[in-house]
Amino acid sequence: MRWSTIFAVTVLGLGACIGAAVADKRARTQDEPKPVRQQAAIDQQRVLPLEPVRAPADLGERAMAHARALCEFGPRYAGVPGWSKQLDYIEATLAALGIDVRRDTWTDRKELLTFSNLTATLPGKRKERVVLACHHDTKCTTGHDDPAHNFHFVGANDGASGVALLLALAPVLKATEREATIELVFFDGEESLDWRWNEAARALFGSKRLAKRHRDALLLGKEPRIEALILLDMVGRKELHIQEELYSTELLRRITWSAAVATGHRQQFFRRAEAAADDHKPFLEVGIPAIDLIDLNGNPDWHTAADTLDKMSPQSLQAVADVVLTMLPAVEKAYVTERK
Repeated sequence: MRWSTIFAVTVLGLGACIGAAVADKRARTQDEPKPVRQQAAIDQQRVLPLEPVRAPADLGERAMAHARALCEFGPRYAGVPGWSKQLDYIEATLAALGIDVRRDTWTDRKELLTFSNLTATLPGKRKERVVLACHHDTKCTTGHDDPAHNFHFVGANDGASGVALLLALAPVLKATEREATIELVFFDGEESLDWRWNEAARALFGSKRLAKRHRDALLLGKEPRIEALILLDMVGRKELHIQEELYSTELLRRITWSAAVATGHRQQFFRRAEAAADDHKPFLEVGIPAIDLIDLNGNPDWHTAADTLDKMSPQSLQAVADVVLTMLPAVEKAYVTERK
């Protein structure tokens, strides 16, 4: 072979290798989490015509009973007795309904803490999934440098309310035939281990894990896609106000507002708009539409000893249940049936 030919072949080979490397890097970059930015608030005059769906009349009371049982366990962050008692309670409650629960337990190598996510699946006609989620851990209020950050904390609204509402919704969802598969997910490690949020550097352990595992499974074709996620966080306060959370997907915010209008609960929704980094954000980062139903803006009891059951109301839990049940058919239509 002549030297000119050898040179040409070598250049072509190098070009192909460089091109493949660039393509591979581009593919890997596309798979990496992408920054999520705040968006503008929706126009509340544009209301979707949703049919209201009412929760059973006693659902709020049943949710309060679950919240009461959870708070009796005391603090429920990783490593304390209340944490394992709560996990067993969630599993037993769902098992009594004939719903299987998967427990995903792992130890974070950096923090040397063991966490557990719980997932319950309610099969639909299709395998595509809509996730209803909450976090089950409470803020750790011991061992901080500032004495003001160390106190007995039961996390009635911030922790128990979301879990309690999902448990109360479970039998209703199980009895309803749907196109999409519904998954109830209870995230661990949502609360920051630092007292301050610190850009979620030491928080959102459970949601980060599930979002990454789901992204990897999709790349390998191992599981159906999560089409949308609805997160419930702090949904039981007497003076309920679910803010319009501005990281959340615009269409899901519009559906939520329209459901609040349809069910007559507009006064408890979207009077204020503010972004909140929460368990929905890791899913937004991998391209999954998500919304956070959270009562954080202006909540005086957040991360204080005053976050107790007497500050909660079954009427608030009932209102959120009405809105979620009214949202679900619209979410299913927008993200499952009309996309296929």
